[in-house]
Amino acid sequence: MKKSIAMKNNLEKLKNEAQVLLDNNKVEDAKNKMEEVRTLKAAIEVQEELEQEEEAILAAEAEAEKESEEGSTKDSKNKTKENANMIRAMIKKVTGKKLTEAENALILPTTTAPEGTNGEGYILPQDIRTLIQKKIRQYKSLRDVLGYMPVGALTGSFPVENFETVSGLVDFADGTDGEDEDEIKFKNVKFSLQEKAAFIKLSNTLLSLTDNALINYVVDVFARKAVVTENTMGLAALKSNKTVKTIADWKALKSSINKDLDPGVLFGTVIVTNQDGFDVLDAALDSFGRPILQPNPANPTQNLFKGYPVVVYSNTMLPTTNGKAPIIYGNLSCAVCFVDLNGQIAFATSSEAGFMSNTTIARLIEFIDVVQCDSSDKCYIYGELAVGASA
Repeated sequence: MKKSIAMKNNLEKLKNEAQVLLDNNKVEDAKNKMEEVRTLKAAIEVQEELEQEEEAILAAEAEAEKESEEGSTKDSKNKTKENANMIRAMIKKVTGKKLTEAENALILPTTTAPEGTNGEGYILPQDIRTLIQKKIRQYKSLRDVLGYMPVGALTGSFPVENFETVSGLVDFADGTDGEDEDEIKFKNVKFSLQEKAAFIKLSNTLLSLTDNALINYVVDVFARKAVVTENTMGLAALKSNKTVKTIADWKALKSSINKDLDPGVLFGTVIVTNQDGFDVLDAALDSFGRPILQPNPANPTQNLFKGYPVVVYSNTMLPTTNGKAPIIYGNLSCAVCFVDLNGQIAFATSSEAGFMSNTTIARLIEFIDVVQCDSSDKCYIYGELAVGASA
């Protein structure tokens, strides 16, 4: 309730009191009471002005918020249309159709990507690349558990220090050279980005799709293929330079985490296994009959083993062999790293793929490598869990 309304109710009360005093022939008291009435009337006028001012401010703020929301929605729609038009412009360009000046201004040639059959190569818009990365993660990507390093060149290296050789901080003061650099045991991890492409058949039908349908088509086609390729590369890097450790049951897994992994890596430890391996862990009970896997309070769809997330991939991607399910655990983000060209995805034509049907085929190309930064068993273990061992 507005304050002015309460004040008006009080005003009526004062008037009634003044009338009672006058009826009882208490004229002076009635006069004094009327002074209170006049003072309160003046106060009510001021209060109503204040309330009108506040209402005007609130109305202006509400209108501004509404305009902002409408503007945000409009900006989002405009961005979607712009991204779709960029794709259409690239398709028209690579198929030899004439572009308007506005369409030419939309496309961004790539300076590092290999060129298409007619010398063309273009970079997909950042928003679409972001959508592709989100879609890849929806398809259960190893990017969720491995590290990531964006780079600006197709080949190169970066320095890392293994957990087995990591040393403490170096004493250093002004005027001194510190320790000899030979004592700092860095190693260079080399990368060489590979072209990985998805093919899209270009047609007038594709050009006529709605904005969202065109974007979703490009995103889905690339993401489905990219996640298969990236997971294969990531798994190969995880296996590289590792001796497989046999894990008999959940107790052996617990013991290995306690003894094999360096305590320094435990903060980022995850446990990766397939559906068979998860089924074994999910059925396991401790000596008190309690499940050894517990739901994550922060994410009820995720399970924890000793407080570490258990990430499950399909048996197709991580196959069970000879009755043993793969189980990889440790700080995988420090162990293996995806390297790409700042997330760029290029768009170019391919003459080879469409020669049979006399059609134009486009390539969506990412430039990627997956490198092993630390193969130490102190960082992570590549193991095999006996399927059926649940106690």
